[in-house]
Amino acid sequence: MPLSLPLTLLPACIFFANATLYVTLYSRLPEVSSAQGGSPSALGLALLSQTAGTLLGFPTASPLIDRFGARRVAGATLLAAMILLPAAATGIIGPGLWGIAIPLGLYGFAMAVMEVAKNLIAARIEERSGKNVISKSHGFWSAGLFVGALMGGWAAGAGISTGEELLWIGCAFLPLVGLLLVRAGDPEPMGPASDSEPRFAKPDAFVIGLLILIAGFSITEGVVYDWSMFYLRQDLALDANTAAKIYAAFTIGMFVARMLGDDLRNRLPTPRLIRFMAVCVVLGVAITVFGPHFATGLLYVGFSLIGSGVALAAPVATALAMRHPTRSATRTMASYSLISLLALFAVPPLMGTIVETHGAVWAIVFASPLLGFVAIFAPRIVARMRNLPSEPHS
Repeated sequence: MPLSLPLTLLPACIFFANATLYVTLYSRLPEVSSAQGGSPSALGLALLSQTAGTLLGFPTASPLIDRFGARRVAGATLLAAMILLPAAATGIIGPGLWGIAIPLGLYGFAMAVMEVAKNLIAARIEERSGKNVISKSHGFWSAGLFVGALMGGWAAGAGISTGEELLWIGCAFLPLVGLLLVRAGDPEPMGPASDSEPRFAKPDAFVIGLLILIAGFSITEGVVYDWSMFYLRQDLALDANTAAKIYAAFTIGMFVARMLGDDLRNRLPTPRLIRFMAVCVVLGVAITVFGPHFATGLLYVGFSLIGSGVALAAPVATALAMRHPTRSATRTMASYSLISLLALFAVPPLMGTIVETHGAVWAIVFASPLLGFVAIFAPRIVARMRNLPSEPHS
């Protein structure tokens, strides 16, 4: 018999564990890259292998979840992350670029499948209970980023290697993996899948509208994950502990916004909420870029504003994606998650050469024009999405 759990607890634990593992590696990328003799441009190429894995993973997400259930799939992919991320950190598979690229490619595959599974778990709970839980579930991703960033800064100062730290964190999450793998079947899907429906539904006009709305947020979030430590530690020459605390301000902003996000979704129309989010990010980027000329402490303000601005992009888009008029929940989530994770993971690694030649600050400002566009035209985009005609299954 399924265990009785608080509505948000199960997806929250998955988001928290995934984020803690993820940020433990990414917040220490300068050390990992230096230890394996790589430049920022070479690291960017290695990070692109994660994008390739993501592309391969999404077409398999729907059939895997339909066959084994979202919880078991989430448990299996979380276990894979516990193995692959330490492998990337240590370069145990091979020297140099390949030692990072191969495990990150496999991790990208697992992360793609996990992304669909964990969001589907949260969305089904929200649909069945009638209570908004998606934002709070995503809030624990932010909490995981906060914990992982602080632990990474402490571990670096204590001389603990990234690989060793990841192994210890993975051991702490093994009970969660066990619960997910042995737990009884998932709730029934919200809608039956058509037999004629393809295994992977390509993005349609509705999903493309979602991409336009969230791409700027996803790119900026990805840049913070990939390159903000290079900006803080190399461009601004801050020590590891101070940089970790500033990074933690980003995660605190995300966490607070996501804890309040379900109430904001109830009170504010979606276009107005998206416009407010875009303004927060652009303002945060401006403070992050120009603030250090006046006071280093302004970096805490800038990073927290960026975090609070990008925080609700995924919950808002997930809630919209689950209400596609013609597609099943699993396939809609897979289609949306593909393009959103491509914005999050594909674009930032391409900036490696820019970071190496001109500095990480250019990566941080990259998506600001797109965010300005969204701040102006969000009402029109949302209106077009709502007015799209329903398309019958072929």
